[in-house]
Formats: sequence, structure tokens, C-alpha cells
Amino acid sequence: MPCKGLDVSEALDLFQELPSDTDSIVSNESSDTEEYSFSEIIESDSDEESIKDDEYKDINIPGLSHPIPIHWRKRGLVSKSIPDFDSEAGPSDEVLNMEDHSPIAIFLTFSVQLMENIVFQSNLYATQSGKSYSPLTLQELFLFLAINLTMGVKRLPSYRDYRSTNEILHDNFVSNLMPVKRFTWILGNLHLNDNTLAKKKRRYRF
Repeated sequence: MPCKGLDVSEALDLFQELPSDTDSIVSNESSDTEEYSFSEIIESDSDEESIKDDEYKDINIPGLSHPIPIHWRKRGLVSKSIPDFDSEAGPSDEVLNMEDHSPIAIFLTFSVQLMENIVFQSNLYATQSGKSYSPLTLQELFLFLAINLTMGVKRLPSYRDYRSTNEILHDNFVSNLMPVKRFTWILGNLHLNDNTLAKKKRRYRF
């Protein structure tokens, strides 16, 4: 059934029956949206924070501890009895009786026998390896030590850099004493004892 529309007179009567603002069913006092002043909002926030602080406050947690006073005092110097040095000091009689007291001569007095043993053991080690080689001589060993002493004064990243083609790294003194291949061979075969006479290391199995 189609809805019947209102005529003008019926619409005016219905409009007059609508309640006014003063006669509204929902009063301002019971309105959902109440108005607050700024001071009231601040006070309410501070009250809530104080309530939260009281809730999380634990009376069992101790307060700040009192620092323990530290008293520093000087300790007396510890006196130790040091015995007097009564041993012989200075150059040995062998050095004093030498005709040549130059550093190289003094260096050679205690190293000749040791050098000869190093030459023998190094050649023996090279022989035991089964590879062909040119035997090491005593003069080459002295040159090898001299090069190592020089490299200790003038240091480069690698001993090969002293024979480098780069002018900044190249050292004429070292490169003229011994080729790099010979220096490398001595460095890899230098020995002080016979490996066949050394005690075999025990291999522990875990």
C-alpha cells in the first residue's frame, strides 16, 4: 500500500508538536559530553599520577644506602735486603788478549765454531731432503747474518722488498750481497742439529 503524504496543514501541526530546547528530554546535566575547565583537567591528571605512584610504591624496597667512609693511609716503604754483586764483570780474558778489539772481531770470537756447526747441519739437512743443492759455505752464512742485521735496522714489509724493482723499496747494499733465491734457500734450510737424532714426539690420541 503506497504511503500517503502529509499535506501542508498536517506538516505544520506536527512541527509545532516538536519539543523546544528548554523542553528537551535529555538535559544538560545528564549530557554525555560535559565541559571541563583547564585547571580541572590538570588537577585530575595530577591526582591520577599520584594514585599510580602509590600503587607501584613498594615499602619493602630499601632507600638510598649510606656510603661507607673510606680512610686512606700511607704504607711504609718495604725494605728488602739486596745482596752485593761479587761476581766478575767486564770483558773476558780472551777478549782482553785479542789484538783486534773491533766489534766484528769480538763477534767472531764466540761465533766461529757455532757458525761451522750451523753450516754442517744445514748442508746435512739439505742432503736428507734428497734435493739437489749448492752447499752452504761459511762466508755465505756470515753474509746471511749480516743481511739479517741490516734488515733489522732498515725494516721493510718483506725480505724480498730489498731486491724489489721499485726504487723506493730497493736496497743496493742488500741486493749486491746475495741473490734473493739464495737467501730464501738458506732461510728454509738453516739448521742447528740433526733431525734423525732428535727424540720422536709422542702422538697422543684422545
